[in-house]
Amino acid sequence: MGAAFNIRQEDRESRYRLVLTGELDMVGGKELGAAITRLCTAGALEIELDLREVTFIDSQGLRAILAARETCAAHHAAYFLIRGEHPAQERLFQLTGLLEALPWREAD
Repeated sequence: MGAAFNIRQEDRESRYRLVLTGELDMVGGKELGAAITRLCTAGALEIELDLREVTFIDSQGLRAILAARETCAAHHAAYFLIRGEHPAQERLFQLTGLLEALPWREAD
């Protein structure tokens, strides 16, 4: 059994950084989707997913990342991701073509 998924929310005046930790799989993906929907419905201007502490992402996790982008777009919220440092994560995004397709930014 892997690391439990967790979301730590940092709020900067309707601009949110969600620091994800552990494994982003089906269970984590559902938690992420619920958090994104809650923030967007409440009027978030920007949501940033920080993937630096994510240890594993499966296909359901990727779907959750893409669904989050769609939810943000539907609510006119900016959406960004911060790359994880694990080589397998980088490779996953390269193989799926998402490295070029998603809006990445550097951590501050």
